[in-house]
Amino acid sequence: MATSKVHSQRSKKLHQLSAKTTKVNRNRKAPRLYMKGTLAGYTRGLHGQTKQTALVRVENVNTREDAKWYVGKRICYVYHGKKVKRCVRWSKAPARRSTTRALWGRVTRPHGNAGMMRVKFNGASVPASAIGRRIRVYLYPSQI
Repeated sequence: MATSKVHSQRSKKLHQLSAKTTKVNRNRKAPRLYMKGTLAGYTRGLHGQTKQTALVRVENVNTREDAKWYVGKRICYVYHGKKVKRCVRWSKAPARRSTTRALWGRVTRPHGNAGMMRVKFNGASVPASAIGRRIRVYLYPSQI
């Protein structure tokens, strides 16, 4: 008789504990490690433009001081090509073959007082078709 009371008390405690705990949602997406930006165009003078340096506007960055924080941060323009090109481990991992490509660059300095930034891309300049398209501004390297 005493054992049944112990078992019933244990089951009550277990039920109370299980009612307090919540289920963990494992289907949530990973956090985004970049800010969304838009390629606004190229830096230009009166008679020409320099395609090596692009202008980027980042969401919720509206002052020069905010833009200064992004100096040195990495920038990525992700796009899709038509053909599958060679990639790292081409022969060993055929599942990694893709038409997705990326151009990388860095924020060099702010541009104006409204939060725009100047960006230099590695190697080739960004194509004109990228103007107005989405750019990723990664939050590293960070000095925090």
